[in-house]
Amino acid sequence: MKHVHMWMVVVVAMLAMTGCSHRAPTIAHVHIGHAMTGWHDTPDKQGLFIVAENKAGEAFKYSQAAANGSRDLNRIRKNIARVGMLTDGRAEQDGGEDQYGVKQALAGAVSHIAYAATSPDATANTRVFADGFAANAAGVLDRCDLIAALSSDISASGSVEEADLLAPEIEKLARANLHGEDLDGDGHIGSYPDEYGLLQLRRDIESMIAREDPPYATVGRWYLFNLIRLPDGSWMFRNRHSNDAVNPYGGGGGGGGGGGGY
Repeated sequence: MKHVHMWMVVVVAMLAMTGCSHRAPTIAHVHIGHAMTGWHDTPDKQGLFIVAENKAGEAFKYSQAAANGSRDLNRIRKNIARVGMLTDGRAEQDGGEDQYGVKQALAGAVSHIAYAATSPDATANTRVFADGFAANAAGVLDRCDLIAALSSDISASGSVEEADLLAPEIEKLARANLHGEDLDGDGHIGSYPDEYGLLQLRRDIESMIAREDPPYATVGRWYLFNLIRLPDGSWMFRNRHSNDAVNPYGGGGGGGGGGGGY
C-alpha cells in the first residue's frame, strides 16, 4: 500500500506541474490561429486562410471545366457560376449556409493578421510582417473582383462565342489566385505583389510563423473560439466558468464580455 500511495503522490504532483506550466497563448497568436487553424463561422470551422486556399482550388477546377472548348452555353454558365460563388461568397449570402468565397476568407485572414500585429503582446516579427502580407494579398483580392465581373458577363451573355472568349480569361485569373503568376518573366513568382497567389502567401505566413520567438504553437480550439473584443477595442478571453472576460495580461476580469467582438 505504501508503494501505491507514493505512486499516487507522484502522479498528482506531475499533473499539478503540468497544469501550472500550461499557459494561454498570446492574443497575437490566437489571431494568427484564426487565419491558420480555426474561425467560428467558416465551413467546418477551418482557419480563414485555409478556406481561401480550398475555395481557390475548387474555383480553378471549375474554371478549367468551363474553358475546355465546350460549345454548350448552359454548361459553361453552370461552371462559371460555381467559379463566381467560390470566388466571391456574396452570391450565397441570401439563405446560403456558406458565405465565404476566396475574397471573404482572404480578407478575413488579412484582418486577423493585422489584429495580431496590433496586439500588445505581438512580436516585432509579427508587426513587421502584417503590412507586407496585406499588400501581397491585394492582388488576389483584385483578381477576385475581376472574376466576379467576368462571371456576371458570361451569366448575362446569350452568345457561346462570347462565353468561349471570356472563360479562358477567368481560368487564367483563377490559376493565378491559386499559384501566382510570373508577370515579369524572371522565372520567379512573387517578385512583386501583383504576382502573388495563395501559394506565395502561405509561404510567407509559414516563414513568419517559423521566426516567432517565443515560438508559435497551434492554438487550442477553446482559445480560438473564446476570444472576444470589448467595446474599448481590447481583446480578452471568456472565463471558462462564467460569461466574464479574463484579462490575458493579468489583472481583473473585463465585465460581462460586452463587445462580442466579431
